Amino acid sequence: MKLLKRHLLQQNKMKIQNRHHYMDENFVFTSPEGYTLVQKLPAIRLQRLLKKLPHNNKKITLHPFRHTHTSLQIKQVQELKKSNND
Repeated sequence: MKLLKRHLLQQNKMKIQNRHHYMDENFVFTSPEGYTLVQKLPAIRLQRLLKKLPHNNKKITLHPFRHTHTSLQIKQVQELKKSNND
């Protein structure tokens, strides 16, 4: 999670630097202009980041992040509905 948070901080800096032409569609992995990347590029980047972790023998793909993102969105909607009902 620390790596992902670090990536998001860097991405937010990139959004600010390129604010006049950044296409913000809330993608996690984008080009400096905000466009989606070819799937292989983020996968290569993820593997490179994982190699930097000590004691990491697991091969992690990008697919679980899709499920995590969806689960977090569902939780957010449920919390919003709950707070609106209170």
